[in-house]
Amino acid sequence: MSERATFLASTELFTGVPTGTLERIVARFEVVHLHAGEALFNEGEPGDAVYLVEAGQLSLRSGGVEVLTRRRGECVGEFALLDEQPRSTAALADTDVRLLRLGRTDFQAAMTSSPEIARGIFRMLTGKLRQEVERKVAAELEQVRWRQDLVRAHEIQTGMLPPAILRRPDLAVAGYCHTAEAVGGDYYDRIELPSGEVALVVADVTGHAFYSGMFAAMAKSCLHVQVRVDHTPAAVLEALARTLALSIEPGLLMTCCYVVLDPAAGRLCFANAGHPYGYLRRAGDEAALTRLAALDPLLGVDAPGVARHQVCELTWRPGDLLVLYSDGITEAQSPDGDRFGHVRLEACIQAAPDGDPEQVRDAILAALCAYTGGRAAADDRTLVVARAL
Repeated sequence: MSERATFLASTELFTGVPTGTLERIVARFEVVHLHAGEALFNEGEPGDAVYLVEAGQLSLRSGGVEVLTRRRGECVGEFALLDEQPRSTAALADTDVRLLRLGRTDFQAAMTSSPEIARGIFRMLTGKLRQEVERKVAAELEQVRWRQDLVRAHEIQTGMLPPAILRRPDLAVAGYCHTAEAVGGDYYDRIELPSGEVALVVADVTGHAFYSGMFAAMAKSCLHVQVRVDHTPAAVLEALARTLALSIEPGLLMTCCYVVLDPAAGRLCFANAGHPYGYLRRAGDEAALTRLAALDPLLGVDAPGVARHQVCELTWRPGDLLVLYSDGITEAQSPDGDRFGHVRLEACIQAAPDGDPEQVRDAILAALCAYTGGRAAADDRTLVVARAL
């Protein structure tokens, strides 16, 4: 028996096939050579042949993702011949590959010429179907575990948020944070300091997925440690920049507006690193809004310590209203694709009642919901409203 016929006899497809039949089939094979990285066929192409791997390794890919590999003695391409459907995967050479190609007509003739070949095909198909079922079960179990991890991550991230309402004789604060996905990149916090001051922060990590959520947790830890040492805006933004530089995800950026309210001294200090500007509405002034404009670039653009963070100080008097938010508010879209925008947000703030900040928060969110038609958020949405009492 020839060397190639001996090879065929060792494969699952041709096990038990008589020697004479094997020699006749060998003569019908065409030898195909591929270099590493070359495609044998692409997903969606019609099936015109079956291939037997004689040397090297192929990977089968669906949507660019590797699902299976084929090595020496294994078959590829037979399904498209049997069901006459387009190729369900692409086949690419992982290494230099040598294949034996059997065209459609010769494949069908071989099937009818020997019952052993038909049995071999049945064995091979049964094995591949079992392998596919096992792969799908494993993939589904992995998806279940991933979904469970996301649920836990969501619970942890939600648990990091402060209570939605703070009420003191001199100050009231209402907050809201909704993530577009299970784990989000928005972060807000509120810290009451021993001095009687209150620190507010609204930050937005680029994206709204797993790594963004991880850094939001890191930012909270950093903030709560830093305010014990130095709670001033410049020091806090520098600490957040250093933490961002330690992130395992390269190129991560964060916008951040950090505000310190000092009701006793009647003072508001803030630093803003690339974050959408907040608004300060003065008591009794329904016309003008003071913007807490961005004073510095996003955190992560410059290396920590390169530039000193700028700080701005304003007065903070009873009746004053402060509104901070993330861009998920202003960039929310109507069913027609138009953005909510700053003009509508400013109108909501100017029309807000002089009462509890919870009412102001809810009025803005109600206007946003009406504008978007209640559609699911495409980005995380955060809103913090504070009023001096």
